[in-house]
Amino acid sequence: MGRPPDAQRRWALLDGIVADLAEHGLADVSLRPMAARLHVSVNALVHHFGSKEELVVAALDRATKVQLAVRDEWLAEQPDLSAADLLRRWWRWMNAAPANLALVRLGIEAAALDATVSGLPGAVRAEQISTWRADLERRLVADGVPSTVAEVEASLAKAMFTGLVVDLLATGHRRRLSRALDVGLSRLDLVSGGRDAREADLLGGRAMGR
Repeated sequence: MGRPPDAQRRWALLDGIVADLAEHGLADVSLRPMAARLHVSVNALVHHFGSKEELVVAALDRATKVQLAVRDEWLAEQPDLSAADLLRRWWRWMNAAPANLALVRLGIEAAALDATVSGLPGAVRAEQISTWRADLERRLVADGVPSTVAEVEASLAKAMFTGLVVDLLATGHRRRLSRALDVGLSRLDLVSGGRDAREADLLGGRAMGR
């Protein structure tokens, strides 16, 4: 019977694996090149994580927890942070360091890649979007937005934010996209402030000069 994985060693390896995946992406992940970059053996990765798919799932879970810890620090300092202000914080954090943007990109890639490419179960792929959408929805409900409205508005805000991130990754046009984010979040501010969705659409249109 082989020795069981060392929990502390597994935990120590995870941050390196997350950074490696964030830099190199999820398509065509191969344990041998990853092990070489991390200066460990392939056997060490297999021993502590099992299959390549299990390794990637564990890394994605760790990446999510790292970001949730960042969010929790913000909320500890400012518990009443609105959903829109939270997204503004994420945008600034994401643009503060290439490693932060790479971490966000990793989640988007995991959600977008076909399972035949990434090898990820559907539930794991969906979690890369649903975790953050559900968090926005909870904050909107806490702001007094009806749950049926909050569900839709959170979905819209998450889709907008993800689209802006993809645009940023493709073009690097931070200034243009930061302005677009401000316009998009003006709707969320209005909804959180008690405006109904139709009124928010009208006022959001005025903000864009329509």
